Amino acid sequence: MVPLPKVARGEEFAALAVGPNDRVFVLTGAGISAESGVRTFRDAGGLWEEHRIEDVATPEGFARDPRLVWRFYSERRRQAGAVHPNPAHFALAKLQQEIGDRFFLCTQNVDPLHERAGSRDVLHMHGELLKTRCDACDRAPFADERGYDGVPPGCDRCGGQLRPHVVWFGE
Repeated sequence: MVPLPKVARGEEFAALAVGPNDRVFVLTGAGISAESGVRTFRDAGGLWEEHRIEDVATPEGFARDPRLVWRFYSERRRQAGAVHPNPAHFALAKLQQEIGDRFFLCTQNVDPLHERAGSRDVLHMHGELLKTRCDACDRAPFADERGYDGVPPGCDRCGGQLRPHVVWFGE
């Protein structure tokens, strides 16, 4: 019989004993970043109360009004620049430092708080807020912390339309 994996939540995480052959997989979501002051999408007072998903988080919304979509994500970028990792982010980075490649961190968040706390090789399931990509060519997503009041200039390689490197509904 295969033993069930250990699951730790909140303060239990600090007491989790990791054996010398154990591998640790951590999946984080909106809650960890909310503790740092990042506004969530779905909670009361969340971002979806101010914007329709169809307008700012779908390929169709981007095709209709790229300026609105860029304003929305530029505001998210400004917000990400104003917040800091919290103790949970630092605890995960410390655990990764201690057990090395036996640790895998996957997040549903697009913010950079895990990396700012020192985590490395984080898998961002829904993309990365501080990256931009071209819709037209195979250029790799690139670091881009700028906020845009309008639509950014075209891709340096092909002139195609740039978009936030996030996964939208319907993708």
